[in-house]
Amino acid sequence: MTLNPSRLTLLEVFERVGTVRAVAAELLLSPSSVSQQLALLETEIGTPLFERVGRRLELTSTGVLLVERARQLRDHMESIEAELADLAKRPTGRVRVGGFASSVSSILVPAVEALRDSHPELQIELLEIEPSESPTALLQGRCDVIVTVDESDGTLLSPSIVVTPLATDPLRVVLPLGHPASRGTAISIADLAGEQWALDLHDTYLGELVPRLCRRSGFEPAVAGRFSSYGVMLQHVGAGLSVAILPELAIGATTTVVRRPIDGLADRHIVAAVRAGAARRSAVEVTLDALRQSAAGLRD
Repeated sequence: MTLNPSRLTLLEVFERVGTVRAVAAELLLSPSSVSQQLALLETEIGTPLFERVGRRLELTSTGVLLVERARQLRDHMESIEAELADLAKRPTGRVRVGGFASSVSSILVPAVEALRDSHPELQIELLEIEPSESPTALLQGRCDVIVTVDESDGTLLSPSIVVTPLATDPLRVVLPLGHPASRGTAISIADLAGEQWALDLHDTYLGELVPRLCRRSGFEPAVAGRFSSYGVMLQHVGAGLSVAILPELAIGATTTVVRRPIDGLADRHIVAAVRAGAARRSAVEVTLDALRQSAAGLRD
């Protein structure tokens, strides 16, 4: 029996996304090609990997075991690559680091600047990526390191992922200067039910979180605009056209708006995550160290 690594990857993705069509969409393949490769893998194994439950395909116990072993194999290969790379006794090569918008300017860019001076042989590639997409990008191998928000929903609880805490980042209500609600020390979202709101785009972390918070407070936010740029959103609020909820990192030192804490809303936790097999790469280790130092600077 000779196992094909690319077919094992298809099986691992299937276990995560649940359908052949979703596997095809994620890996930019045709559904028929995915089905054919999975059928070939099943033939190679010589035992069923799938069973039909209602209208859905699900992995058999053998399929689940093979996915687990495939992930262990990938991690082991990455560990071998890390050991070989470390024979040179210096961090080299390319490290792909993904992070959400406000972390890029506040944490990632300063970290890359520090690495440029301390390890000029490293090549750091940055990718702006939403927290909801980060774990998938990490497991797919599109990123070596992700800086993301740990929402304590279990997404990052995997033996294949190593998580390092970096910082906390409180969410704030952002108001125009002189807004009546700015006189208080903290604001209830319910007090802003009659306001016009500036929101992030659909399917983004804040673009979905803020309407959800408003609905929990008993109202549907009146949307005055949706923007991909926090700078544009702050400008919109500063012009007196809206209110918004933004992370402290995104607000920065601007004085054109008023920021206030939100009653009952906990700080979000910013973490860095890597695949377990890549955690021993010296290039990844120094990148994580630079990210930790950069995030520590936010508290100084």
